[in-house]
Order: sequence, then structure tokens, then C-alpha cells
Amino acid sequence: MLVFPIVNKGRVMNVEIRLKKASKIRKSVCYEDAKPSEIIVNREKFSESSFKNSRDINAPIDFIRSKSLLYPRRFLVTTKEENSSNAYDVYEVPQPPKSVNRNLDKLYSKAITDMRKEVPGSPKRGRYVSFEELGMEEQLSDEKIARLQRIVKDYPEREWPRLFSEAGIMELTDVIQFLNNFECTVISDTSIAEESLQDTLKAMSAINTRDYRNLKKYYRNAKLNTGLYTKMSYVNKLVNGKPLTLIQTKEKPKQLIKQRDTVEQRKDA
Repeated sequence: MLVFPIVNKGRVMNVEIRLKKASKIRKSVCYEDAKPSEIIVNREKFSESSFKNSRDINAPIDFIRSKSLLYPRRFLVTTKEENSSNAYDVYEVPQPPKSVNRNLDKLYSKAITDMRKEVPGSPKRGRYVSFEELGMEEQLSDEKIARLQRIVKDYPEREWPRLFSEAGIMELTDVIQFLNNFECTVISDTSIAEESLQDTLKAMSAINTRDYRNLKKYYRNAKLNTGLYTKMSYVNKLVNGKPLTLIQTKEKPKQLIKQRDTVEQRKDA
């Protein structure tokens, strides 16, 4: 589970980030020609590709794009095995968006890797996401946003694409389009009053333990994420006339999934 901490109205909240329209289509299955923690694109398998042993965090998205050049279509991702059997779940995932930069590709690859590391039937393991670590601070600099603001204010909309490109700020709108491929849901019962968190950090500062340092980093990332999300929302309002609404407070209705009481054996995945 990818977790994005953010501050809102005096509370530090945790938001789960998932790929939009990625759906779990099978539960508790086992296919002869599909391993756990696998990516299958047009019958090509990540485990049998040259990307398998790469240490590049973007190896998953690079594999997916390389095997989708001729036939871009939905692909499959399998989870890890259940703790009690060799069965696993299967996701069906839409094609990734066009590449904006390698840092944003990291977020997509993290989402794919998160699916591959999922253990069905076990509590999800949270992994924090930091917009700063994804290079968003440089992409959303005050200077670039000021350039965008001037163009939007002084020129008609039909001229924006050309002027954005000439001003070197086309990436601002590309970032918004890329992030719209994700859905973000507030994780219930995980928020804490910001003032309470500040008091805890103040009380722990004297001992300077690992717990204190981790909590301090968590709060710092939450504040940075908040600032960068606010900037993204402002960019979206300038270009599209409304604030960004990536973060939702309610879960969407669960999709129906085919499920087997026993492990399913098939030759084709």
C-alpha cells in the first residue's frame, strides 16, 4: 500500500495511492504458466525478460512500455502467494500514461511493485510516498508557476500549448495529466491532530531515538507533500478552471471479482 501523508485543516492524514482502473480480476488462483509477483504484457513475462535483474526502480514500467509498442493493451500483474497456499490474486491494469519524466515513472513503477508484493489475506504493508523524492519540488518551482500564470492571464487559450512549450513549462500540465491516472483515498482512522503530533515530537526531541527521527521525517514529508499538492491544485485551477481533486474521502464501490474456493489450475494465463 502506497501511503501519501498530507496535512489538512489541522490534521495529518494518510492517503492511499493506487492506479486508477486497475482491477483485481481473479482471487486465489494458480496458473501453470504464470508465476507469483509477475507482470505479463502480450504474453511476455517480466521474469523471463532482460529487465528481471535490473536494479533500476523503473524496470517495471520500462518492461511494460517495451512490450506494448506494437499492441498497447491492458496487462496482468500477479501478487505474491497466500501464506497458507501457493495461490495468488491477479490484477488487470491499463496501459501506462506517456512518460513525463523518470521521477514520475518511479511513482507508476512503485504502484506496480506494490501490487506484486501484496500478500492476499494478510494486512497490507504501507510504503510512504514523498513528492520531494519524486522531484516535484523542481518541477513545480515558483518561477515556472509564475510563467504559467502570466501566459494564462495575458493570452487566449488557443495559444497556451505553443507558449507553454516556448516557456519550458509544458511539463507542468503534463504532471497533472500523469497524476490523474492515480486515485487517492484517505485511509480512515489514521489521522492525527497536527498539534498533538508537534507536542509528541517536542517531547521526544531530547532522546533523539530512531522512532523520533522517523516521526520527524514523516511530519516533514507530510508538510512538503501538502505544499506541493497545493501548487498542483493551483496549476490545475489556472489551466482547467478548477482545483485538483485527486484525494477522495470515501472508498468507491468494490468491483465484483471471480473467486475460487479451491486453487484453479490452467495452462493459459
